[in-house]
Amino acid sequence: MKTLVIIDDEIFFRKAVCNFIAKQNDFRIIGEANNGISGIHLITSLKPDIALVDISMPAMNGLEMIRKLTADRPVTKFILLTGYGDFEYARQAISLGVKDYLLKPLDNQELLSCLEKLSVKIDEENSRQYFISDYFQKENIYKQQLTLNFFHKIIAGNFQQEEFSVLQSQMGITQTQYYLVLLVRINKVNPPFCEAESDCSLLHSIVENISTEILSPAYPFLLYIDYSRLHQYIILGNSNGDFGSLELLCISLSRILQETAHTDCTFFAGTAHAGTRGIRVSYEESLSALHNNYFNASSPYRIFHKGDESADFYVNADTYGQIMILLRQKNESRLLDYFSEYFGKMQAQNLHIRQIWNIALSFFTVLDSFVCECGCHNKTASILQDAYGTYQNCENIGQLAELVSKTYSNVLAEISRSKEPESASFIKEVQDYIASNYSHPDLRLETIASHFYMNPQYLSTLFSRETHITLTAYINNFRMQKAKELLLSQSPSVQNTASLCGFTDSGYFSKCFRKFYGISPKNFLALTERK
Repeated sequence: MKTLVIIDDEIFFRKAVCNFIAKQNDFRIIGEANNGISGIHLITSLKPDIALVDISMPAMNGLEMIRKLTADRPVTKFILLTGYGDFEYARQAISLGVKDYLLKPLDNQELLSCLEKLSVKIDEENSRQYFISDYFQKENIYKQQLTLNFFHKIIAGNFQQEEFSVLQSQMGITQTQYYLVLLVRINKVNPPFCEAESDCSLLHSIVENISTEILSPAYPFLLYIDYSRLHQYIILGNSNGDFGSLELLCISLSRILQETAHTDCTFFAGTAHAGTRGIRVSYEESLSALHNNYFNASSPYRIFHKGDESADFYVNADTYGQIMILLRQKNESRLLDYFSEYFGKMQAQNLHIRQIWNIALSFFTVLDSFVCECGCHNKTASILQDAYGTYQNCENIGQLAELVSKTYSNVLAEISRSKEPESASFIKEVQDYIASNYSHPDLRLETIASHFYMNPQYLSTLFSRETHITLTAYINNFRMQKAKELLLSQSPSVQNTASLCGFTDSGYFSKCFRKFYGISPKNFLALTERK
């Protein structure tokens, strides 16, 4: 059973979540807090498996709280809750290691699905931790995992210098001044001696052993990282930063691997950088060398050459405007030509991989804005989600350009197939949603638009056009009608009626009631009692 805490300043929301979780067999709420400061103490003392955290809270908001806790590396996994569908919040949350991001009003089944997925991940991490801790019986596997964890932390920017001391003592290596990362891409996955394509452990061992034998005499500091089925990394080091012999060694290594292991490999090298933190820079350069190549050169060795990272390759307001104009015109052919030309220029400049990724991400963001403008987000969400999830997996800049063009084409095709939602049925859905949520104080245009994945201005225009009343006025009219019904049928107090109709201030509720009916709710109650 996984333990949970909920940190949210809305007491009724917390109680509703607690009541729902209490009915589940696999999860248990062990604590609550109403602000970020109390949340830090709660998580530090109870160490729950999962924390449900609201963004907007007094004293300290959810993102600030997670940022402070992340510095101490808690075992707790975070799910962020918010009433705002803001991409910037989501991006900040992802950078802080938040595992999921749910919008209010919360759907119970969506919450349960999120908790179940996170529970599986926690079980997997616990299993791996147990496996690693058993290194006395599995020393070789432990050392391999140790170097892999070191590499993960280096490239994620979470590296602590003292951790390298542990690595030194465990692996028997010495620290040096300069480091270079060599990415080994295995082009042939299934040589004859592998029983199955998925079983590459023997292949990895052969590549590691031969690479170590060839490279270690020239570079005594060598850490070999088995990172994936296709990509492996070798960290090389020396005291003077001279890696001039690396190209000849890699060409020789490629030939030996072909002759002995029937395996075709390509080597992509970063440049040398000082200090252990330079490993991350060299790693990104090796990725850039990989992504800026089409694998059509004769040499098996490629090295990163820094290009001109100029302001020309930046999705500024003018670029955004040009793309939006073409999207609104549905001019697919001109869009594809535009991207082909743009990525071609980046290819010629040999840009750094992070800059290429950021530009691709910006192109997807422009497309996302257009989709919201059209009110078709729910129809194209899966297309954009696939693009956001896979753009960093592209093998080279050509594949990345193809992904951007294909995503734009697919979205435009989906929008052209999708007519504007049938107004009457859609407005009925909005009205039903208001009827189910009128008691929530945060029910307003923005939260309703977020629920239906629509642009707020577009929703407001559509609603007014079909109903001849603004959405805000409709919500107020609905609440006033419900208030009248409550006062007539249940005779509650004015304060309770205000709360049940979504008003946090009974005085403001009375003012709205008087304006709508021409009489205060107190006097209205008195009249009904006399009758």
